[in-house]
Amino acid sequence: MTLSYFIWMYLISYAGSILSTVLLGLPYFSSITSNLTADMVFTILSALIAMFLGVIAEMFTCGICLFYLNISTGRDAMTADIFRGFRENPSEVFKIAAFLLSPSLLLSIPVNIVSELYLKTSDVKWLCISVILLALSAAGSLYIHLTYGTAFFLMLDFPSYSAGRVLKITRQKMTGNRCRFFVLDLLFIPMFLLGILSFGVGLIWIYPLINESRTLFFLNLMNPEDR
Repeated sequence: MTLSYFIWMYLISYAGSILSTVLLGLPYFSSITSNLTADMVFTILSALIAMFLGVIAEMFTCGICLFYLNISTGRDAMTADIFRGFRENPSEVFKIAAFLLSPSLLLSIPVNIVSELYLKTSDVKWLCISVILLALSAAGSLYIHLTYGTAFFLMLDFPSYSAGRVLKITRQKMTGNRCRFFVLDLLFIPMFLLGILSFGVGLIWIYPLINESRTLFFLNLMNPEDR
């Protein structure tokens, strides 16, 4: 399942590179190096493509959650579970995925524009603004993760619920449990660093541990008395 997930993430990333290359080949962008307007338009369009593909990639997380929920509850788990987000209620899954990525999505275009302006002008002002925007995006992403990080699990438990209702219940359930979720993630940092030092090979074993731990966290969240 982990290898399948990595392959799909690579293919989505590769698709983004191809689309950007095709976009760059259009006549309008032939003078992109000397035309600031064309450069900005290309930057914005590339960011929009990356945003859309990022949400599509996040939808695979729903399938990952189903796979580990099935394992943790003694049900049959299949690699095909990874496509769950595209088979059932894809519109609601898309909404949740977009919401989970909202901080980075909202700031991706400003960050790309400011970064491009820095590369064009070498003005430190643009670099400082870019760093500030990236910090805001990271802070927002952390808050969303700690507050709504179990949203896909809840949606799988209640498939008839709308995305808004799922997010509302998730926020209520995570109230008072954000610190526990944060500490759980912190515990995997040393292992994650070791996985990077192994040129990424170790991540094939580390990601399943992280996913299973988050699944058990969710099950405990829904049934606190079941330790």
